[in-house]
Amino acid sequence: MKTTLSAASRRAFTLVEILVVLAIISVIMFFSVPNLGSIIQGSKLTQAGDQLKYDLGLAQQTAVQLNLTVEVRFYQYKQPEQLQEDVNKTYSAYQIFTLIPDSEQPSNPSAPRILAPFGKIKKLPTGVFIPSSTTWSTLVIDPSILTGTEEVPGLIPTEKKTVATYRSFQINPDGTTNLDTSGQTQWYVSLIDSSELRRAGGNVDSLAPDNYICIQVDPYNGGTRWFQPN
Repeated sequence: MKTTLSAASRRAFTLVEILVVLAIISVIMFFSVPNLGSIIQGSKLTQAGDQLKYDLGLAQQTAVQLNLTVEVRFYQYKQPEQLQEDVNKTYSAYQIFTLIPDSEQPSNPSAPRILAPFGKIKKLPTGVFIPSSTTWSTLVIDPSILTGTEEVPGLIPTEKKTVATYRSFQINPDGTTNLDTSGQTQWYVSLIDSSELRRAGGNVDSLAPDNYICIQVDPYNGGTRWFQPN
């Protein structure tokens, strides 16, 4: 019996050994956790950029393949946790629509067209936004961009419909867009971490983020290009 207990005691950890292991784990967590938040947020930023670039490409392909005009709308609305003064500074969702011709006047381009959603509305991940700034996102701020207000379902879970302002551009069946092609304006949207807005004191034009994603739209063919500093 004594031999058995002695063997079992040799296999067990002592209190000192356990405390040493816990101390090592604490030190590792102390140095790694401060960077964990930025790693997670960087992943959200990349995820949002990938999704938006894919959806803009899908909009261009849909217009050409279905021989229909496609409209991309970016939405600005008050979120539950958002301050009222910050509402006009950010866009947080987007959706693609097809413009279906009037069945009685299919060849008349000036005839009213039915706006049909193409897929679900896409909300950017929490903590990621499109700044309403000429420096960062001409596609949601330039005076020539179409604008309007509508009640949008699916933006806030507790609301059946949410009043939102939208800015939009269109892609034609031949792949061209309704964006200005004079070359005076480059067309793009940027995705930025919301912590950068707080760091800039709420001023979207003074944003100087270390990391962001900028997606440029070619007004001639609806193609996209991706820019990211890190």
